[in-house]
Amino acid sequence: MKTSSALKLFIPLGASVALIAFAAVRRNEPRPAPPAVPKDSGWIRCEGRLAAYPGADVTVGTDQGGVVSGFSVQEKETVRKGQLLARIDDREQRASLQAAEARIREQGAEIAFQRNEVARRQRLVASGVLDRRALEDAQTQLELLEAKVQEASSEAGQLRSLLAKREVRAPINGVVLERFTNAGEAVSPGAKVVRVADLSRTRIEAEVDEFDLSRLHIGSLVEIAAEGDSGRWQGRVEELPDAVGPRKLKPEDPARPTDIRVLLVKIAPLGSLPLKLGQKVELRIQPGA
Repeated sequence: MKTSSALKLFIPLGASVALIAFAAVRRNEPRPAPPAVPKDSGWIRCEGRLAAYPGADVTVGTDQGGVVSGFSVQEKETVRKGQLLARIDDREQRASLQAAEARIREQGAEIAFQRNEVARRQRLVASGVLDRRALEDAQTQLELLEAKVQEASSEAGQLRSLLAKREVRAPINGVVLERFTNAGEAVSPGAKVVRVADLSRTRIEAEVDEFDLSRLHIGSLVEIAAEGDSGRWQGRVEELPDAVGPRKLKPEDPARPTDIRVLLVKIAPLGSLPLKLGQKVELRIQPGA
């Protein structure tokens, strides 16, 4: 019975010694290397947005207040420069123009008659049949009629100019991105009516932190990615402005400070980008030599 008790005490003690020995052996075994972390090669990371080149994204307004009588285009429709997009109600101006043109026609007929009368009296004066005063009266009447026609023509020209201003036309070739009003709505002078953009002329505007500016160079390679899109595209730095400004885009990394001033770097894509104007992108810019 005593021998059995000794064995019971020996077995746990032996197991403990074995475990300690096994752990010591494991500590001496070489551990597997951690997975390799891809190196960034010092590339500059930043965020940006897809934007149009200057003059390729235009909001068209009107300097004439009134009711929008109608649109001739829809959103996403392709338009040509000079194409009519919308019209501000111009019935009053058209009526005034028609009245002015009618006066011009009427007075034009009177002028033609009066010119013939002047020519007739000139012949009669030359033959001594008519007194010169009668000729002068006819010439004065002709001058009055011509002055009235000139006044009506000036009024008609002003009305045509006013009518043209009540037409909203496309300033560039492009696509209608947005309509800011609808037919039947009243607009004030200076109100926005339509936004048109040439989507073939786009680039990236990237906000690069000021402490990375010394590593930026024209022509640097840029890798472009967009959230929710598996595609990857490339571009080149094409413009470095001369002044920094406040950050406008919220950084994706919450640890990055938001009060650092940035340079709005312009990047030309190498090929077309399947992105929307204003869409946010993530960028890696290769530092220049």
